[in-house]
Amino acid sequence: MRAAILVLSDKGAAGQRVDKSGPALKKWLSDQQIETVLTKLIPDDLTTIQKTLIDWCDNSIADLIITCGGTGISPRDVTPEATKAIIERELPGFAELMRAKSLAITPMAILSRAVAGIRNSCLILNLPGSPKAALENLTSVWPAIPHGLAKIKGDPSDCAGIHLQQACHKTPPVVSFSGFSGCGKTTLVVKVIRLLSERGYKVGAIKHDGHHFDIDKEGKDSWRMTQAGAVITAITDSKKLAVIKQHETSPGPQEMIKEFFSEVDIVIIEGWKELAPNRIEVYRKELGHKLLCAQNEEGFIALATNTHIDTKLPQLDINNPQHIVTFIIDKFLKR
Repeated sequence: MRAAILVLSDKGAAGQRVDKSGPALKKWLSDQQIETVLTKLIPDDLTTIQKTLIDWCDNSIADLIITCGGTGISPRDVTPEATKAIIERELPGFAELMRAKSLAITPMAILSRAVAGIRNSCLILNLPGSPKAALENLTSVWPAIPHGLAKIKGDPSDCAGIHLQQACHKTPPVVSFSGFSGCGKTTLVVKVIRLLSERGYKVGAIKHDGHHFDIDKEGKDSWRMTQAGAVITAITDSKKLAVIKQHETSPGPQEMIKEFFSEVDIVIIEGWKELAPNRIEVYRKELGHKLLCAQNEEGFIALATNTHIDTKLPQLDINNPQHIVTFIIDKFLKR
């Protein structure tokens, strides 16, 4: 699958605002192993949007075309009109699901006029302009997109069979803990994992090391196999399995979760800072560090701290891991 991203913003096109949505969407798609072949930023102009979409679709630039911005009710929000004017068939279910999911987060979602549709075997999907909302909307409909594109291009396979395959390869929710060294992230993460496990949840964990690490001991059989040229080496016994995989660039969290964590209920991540989704910042006042979420709260879902902070984020007691676990369950694991 090839994707193209069209960002609509008068201020962005005029150089008055830095586009964060395009890079965020491109990174997320990359984590799903989807190539973004083109990203373009243009003003909120009806004719320009129409011409760009027609050009991309009719020249088969990409299979999936994502527009970002211009879906609201301001006078310059014309992306839905531009999209409806050039598509051959509308797919209302995408917009209906995105609005329904967004309404659980904010009542303002009712103002969205996003649409989705098909032109020349290309799927066009309107997303809102903010990085957070764009990613939330895209992830809500993503399970249907690969199969939808296959059907658009003539795949005769049964939808029910695809649904069963996807159900067997579910993507679990993710909660990440970020903070400066010495703030107690690992101690808190261990307590959270233990409490979730005690409540019957299957927990996966990822630790991101910003430096070099090595779990393969020199001279051992697995080390010798790797040194001989094996790019993937597995070690297994009656209770454990370890896979050592060589790579030139570190895989993103979503890529790792998709490949290794489909059987768990939730994944807890420590580290990764900007790339990690659904971040809880761990902050201790006495360390004197700046808040990571102070400059931009997007991507953060809460603040675990031992002091009161002036922020819109939910504040959790860093010394009460039960409180933090209850927050995680209520937000991600309520059945």
